[in-house]
Amino acid sequence: MLARLLGALALVAVAAHAHAADDVAAPEPWRVVLIRSWDAMYPVNVMREQALRTALLDQAPRAIEIYTEEIDPLRFPLNPEAELAALLARKYQNTKVDVVVASGPEPLEFAGRHRDQVWPGAAIVFNGVIDGSLQGWARPARTTGVFMVLDVAGSVNLGTELVPTAKRVYLVSGIAQYDRDFLRVARKQLEGMRHPLEVHVLTGMSRDDLVEKVRTVPPDSLVMYLTVLRDGSGSLSGPGATTPTRLAEASPAPVLTAIHTQFGRGAVGGSSSRFDVHGRVAGQLIRSVLEGSDPDGLAPRAAPAPSCEVDWRGLKRWNIPETRVPSRCTVTNRPPNMWQTYFWPIAAMIAIILLQAALISSLVIQSQRRRRAEARLQARSAEMAQVARMSMVGALTASIAHEINQPIGAILSNTEAAQMMLEQGTLDPDKLREILADIRAEDLRASEVIRGLRNLLARREWRPAALDVNDQVAEALRHLAFDAARRNMRLSPIFGSVVPPVMGDAVQIQQVVINLVMNAMDAVAQLADAVREVRIETRARPDGAEIAVADFGTGLAPEDTMRLFQTAFTTKRDGMGFGLSIVSTIVEIHRGRVSYEPNVPRGAIFRVFLPTVGT
Repeated sequence: MLARLLGALALVAVAAHAHAADDVAAPEPWRVVLIRSWDAMYPVNVMREQALRTALLDQAPRAIEIYTEEIDPLRFPLNPEAELAALLARKYQNTKVDVVVASGPEPLEFAGRHRDQVWPGAAIVFNGVIDGSLQGWARPARTTGVFMVLDVAGSVNLGTELVPTAKRVYLVSGIAQYDRDFLRVARKQLEGMRHPLEVHVLTGMSRDDLVEKVRTVPPDSLVMYLTVLRDGSGSLSGPGATTPTRLAEASPAPVLTAIHTQFGRGAVGGSSSRFDVHGRVAGQLIRSVLEGSDPDGLAPRAAPAPSCEVDWRGLKRWNIPETRVPSRCTVTNRPPNMWQTYFWPIAAMIAIILLQAALISSLVIQSQRRRRAEARLQARSAEMAQVARMSMVGALTASIAHEINQPIGAILSNTEAAQMMLEQGTLDPDKLREILADIRAEDLRASEVIRGLRNLLARREWRPAALDVNDQVAEALRHLAFDAARRNMRLSPIFGSVVPPVMGDAVQIQQVVINLVMNAMDAVAQLADAVREVRIETRARPDGAEIAVADFGTGLAPEDTMRLFQTAFTTKRDGMGFGLSIVSTIVEIHRGRVSYEPNVPRGAIFRVFLPTVGT
């Protein structure tokens, strides 16, 4: 029992120590109340507060809780201030607030009057208050802040530089309290100009009337848009109000503005503090107060300094030369300069083009070299084919002699018969005509044989034409017929019935067939007479035609098939090694292919594929 009691006490002690450590590690958060004058979605509020919050929370040493309130005198001019203050006092009675942020003059006045009642002990940091708008303002205790500069005088001076002939300026304003305060600041600033213009005030009118009034201003004028939060008819301007744009579209004179968030909405330009920078400065000031700085020791100041901005579209709208824009001003909305905007993409594109040009040049050079090499190859191939044909003629001497002797012998026989009949006196005109016709036919036959041999042996340019494969194979076999008969061999052609035409050179196609058939005849030369057969087959193939030459000889050793079409390779004792190399070269020139496969049960098959016309 005692042990259990001691264990429980130890656990309580540890828990108490951990709770105390948590209290030390998690200090009380800072609490900030932000009071706005108007709708949070007004561009000035959105831009300023976003920058303020970012600066306030950036690397804060402890948590910061932000509460927002709106007193909204714009939409509720009869705002029951006392009741609102009492309600807020009840709302925050148990919440210690460290800083009250007053965004605008009305929140600053409200906080100054009710801070001690609603947020006792809190400091006040204001922002969004126009520099010079607080007449007779007495700075409350523990209060500091940042004024914003709406530089009406700088904006009008810019206008006189853009339009040197300007003689007057029209100030466009509404009737809300903020509108009147801004108009009073604007008048005061214009009084100090070195070259004062005639000042005309357009206020107390509805928006439509303001637009129509601005439409009639002389061209040698300037229109200075201030604010029209409430127009003369009592209508309010929401966050998306189009009044500045409508005035710019109607005005014959350039429209200026001193409000940063109005830049780019029709005005030609102006001079103003940047509201995002203003918000950032205010956020940094709030952090300084939260971290211990004495607000009374931080004098309120205007920040940031105004900057000049000119809209390029406004220059074009009012025909103002860009050369009149002062060097201190930034020109916005200028159409993007292609080189500035797309420098790296353009540089990359140029580099790609140069690389492509180099690649294309290299390919062109390679293509030219390839064409020259192909021309040399064709020339060498033609020379080799000529040599092969000459050697082939030696092998076909007997066949050639036989083919020529037949018509010559027939001519001789017909001549002797005519001479005998003539001596016997039996040669009548009809027999003479018959004999002469036979002599003429045999002469033509001899001439055809000689012409075929000349075509086979002649050296000429490669001139492809549409060829009938069966005709070319038949012509090649005609040259080999006598030699095959002399060697007691049988040539067995099998012609396909529908073989598509091919594009090629007739003599070269015949030479391919002759070379393959002669090789096949040599392969079966040592066999018995019964198997001395060479089969030649033509058939249609997808996109082309095939010529197959098969024999039943001894075939080829497996190690020889890899070198089969190489120059100087031969399996014959007296061979030169040109035959199959020539066959391969000619077939490649014809965009075809030649292949070998073993025959079954023995022998070899060579297949030549030639593409059909048009493929």
